[in-house]
Formats: sequence, C-alpha cells, structure tokens
Amino acid sequence: MSLKDIIHSNQPAESRQLACALTFCGGFIDAYTYIQRGHTLSAGQTGNVIFFSSALADHNIPGMINRASTFIAFSLGLLFIAFSLGLLMVGLFHKYVKSHYWRVFCLFPILVICAVVGFLPKSVPNFYIVPSIAFGLAIQNASFSKIEGMGYNNAFTTGNLKKSVVAWSAFFFGEDKSKHTATVNYMLLVISFGLGAIVSALLQKIFLLQKIFILKTIWFAVILLTAINIIYLIALKENKKIDLNNLANR
Repeated sequence: MSLKDIIHSNQPAESRQLACALTFCGGFIDAYTYIQRGHTLSAGQTGNVIFFSSALADHNIPGMINRASTFIAFSLGLLFIAFSLGLLMVGLFHKYVKSHYWRVFCLFPILVICAVVGFLPKSVPNFYIVPSIAFGLAIQNASFSKIEGMGYNNAFTTGNLKKSVVAWSAFFFGEDKSKHTATVNYMLLVISFGLGAIVSALLQKIFLLQKIFILKTIWFAVILLTAINIIYLIALKENKKIDLNNLANR
C-alpha cells in the first residue's frame, strides 16, 4: 500500500489506500464530535437515534435538538450529493465537474467545515456544529463510495464490519476464494476507522490540559483530508482524466 499505487491506479477514487485514509478521517471526526461536541456522533446515526430517545425520556431538550438536527443534516448531505449527481448525468452540472474532477470539489465542504469548527469555542451550541460536520461527511461518504468496485462507508463502520465478517466466513468456511479481496478490504476499513477514533481520542487527551488547543484537534483531520485531495488530484492528472493545463486556460 503506497502513494504510487494510488497515483497509478486506473480508478484512484476506488483505491484501497484512499478508502482507508478517508475512513480513518471518518473515525477521527466521529470521535472528536462525541468527546468534544455534546456526545453526539457526526455520522453514526444509529447511535444518535438512541441518544435522541434517551434525551427524550430525560426531557433533555438541547440533547434532543442536537441529535435530531445532526440526523437531518446527514440526510440532507446525502440528498445534496444525489441531486448533484443527477445534474451531472443530465449534463447540467458545471462544465468543470463533468469529468472525474467532481469528487475533488466534494471534499471541500468537510474541509471548510472542520477548519471553521476548530476556531469555535465551547460556548457555541453543538446543534449548530455537529449537524454541519454531518452534512460534510455525508457528501464525502456519498462521493467516495466504492473500494475496488465494492460498496463501503467511510463515515461509519457498522456496514463495513458486517461485510467483513460475512466475507471472512465465506472465505474460510465456505472456501470461496473469490472473497479474499473483500475480506481484506473490509477488515482494513474497520481497522482504519478504529485507528482514526483512537488517534483522535489520544490527541484530545494529550491536549486536555491546554484548553485552547483541545478543540483544534479536528485540524489534524483537515490536514489529512487536504493531503488526500491533493494526492487524488495528482492521480487524476496521471490518469489523464482531467487536463489541468486546459483548466488553467479557461
């Protein structure tokens, strides 16, 4: 697994390395919002439904608003990317977005949102912050949705874990050798998400005594997502899917 593999891949958006890096970011951001922003998951909507139910039972209105708004924002993010893809297919999308270059734009929302969130103090209500992050993650998740031709999620891991266990079972017990790639891919995705969450939690613990910096740990995700976007852009250029020279002349 190397950067060279991504750059020279025929389908860089579906490369294993890119998928694992995006899933790492998903775990990192999810852990950040849970620990620092009102114990709400930015992408794990199953958990948010449970948290909402608990807040409802406790008559915790702010908690209800936080979880409900996050759920709605994540849904709106999915609707947004679905609408954008619809425009792309009928030729009404922006002329630069008619190529594979459109995915580069789709990482901008989560990049900008996370960068801004790092500046926001604890006094800003979480029902403004977490739904915004959820919206950006939904766009990221819908834009990069395949790993080597197989569907996956880079913003949460329940589906990846299920597919991993099913693929491993078919490979080991059913002796279905065709499932080897799936078993490796989905297991790596689950590990990547977990590592992202662990690294996020450890960084927040390290900066615990420095209250000014603890809320800015989300900027590590911004740095990684920026690097991912740059690498993906280079991969597209190498694959001649976009012509940066023509783009600069327009």
